[in-house]
Amino acid sequence: MVALVGTAGSGHGQIFTENAGVISPETPIVRESVSALWAKHLREVRWTNQFLWGVTPKLELNLALPVVYRHTDFRVLGEGKEHHDDFGLGDAVVRGKASLYQVDEVLTSTRWAALGEVVAPTGDDDETDGGVRLPRRLQLGPGAWGFGAGSAFTVIRDRHRCSVEAFYRHHLGHDGVELGDEMRWNLAYWYRLYPPEFSAEKQQVEVRPVVELLSTYRFEDRGGAVTKDGEGFLMWLAPGLQVYPSRRVLLEASVSVPVLQTVDDNIGRRLVGLFFAVKFLF
Repeated sequence: MVALVGTAGSGHGQIFTENAGVISPETPIVRESVSALWAKHLREVRWTNQFLWGVTPKLELNLALPVVYRHTDFRVLGEGKEHHDDFGLGDAVVRGKASLYQVDEVLTSTRWAALGEVVAPTGDDDETDGGVRLPRRLQLGPGAWGFGAGSAFTVIRDRHRCSVEAFYRHHLGHDGVELGDEMRWNLAYWYRLYPPEFSAEKQQVEVRPVVELLSTYRFEDRGGAVTKDGEGFLMWLAPGLQVYPSRRVLLEASVSVPVLQTVDDNIGRRLVGLFFAVKFLF
């Protein structure tokens, strides 16, 4: 987001939760992020390359391509625990956002947008260890196309911002396995800590604490190779911080801690997630 005097800002605010604003066609964005996840049976580091483009003032496209390293451990029937390291591309995601409603005034804005998503199976899904194929949830990708749709609503009132996102993703089947669909509800609150007021005379560093509640309900995985159905609920609390050292660079960092999880899958109990990103506005 570019901090503009006298406006509520552009189409960016929270770290994970979708903002209902659409970025300007004149300011494409590159976002480079690194995330890490620790779980009972998984250690993952993910580098994601994103390109965001405002096709029109009311339509935005977001292309994301991750590179993933995974260390997993799993049990083979009749044998002990196996360890495996994997590295490669994850699944590419193309997300579209269409503005349905937006009213902007001085340092205030109300926005509503529709979301659509296509997931391409670019991640490897047939990795084996000792002749045993890893469970699908431990692969770099499920090997199947995915499709999603949802909506986002954002309210900005001077230093305060709140966003709500609802999203549903459907996975197609591949090699007799179909991962369960997902329903997501995200809630985010953002606060401009500094500066308390914008100055028209000089550029100012902005500091913005963010807190997000990220919720997912996942339906049952189906297929002969599924060892655990994976159905259940997962909720993360994700406090974070955004720093704008200039009008063309944004730094983001967040820590995610699970506060509720009933999912029983091959990844195991989630422990903590870390996230850091740099945005470049052109």
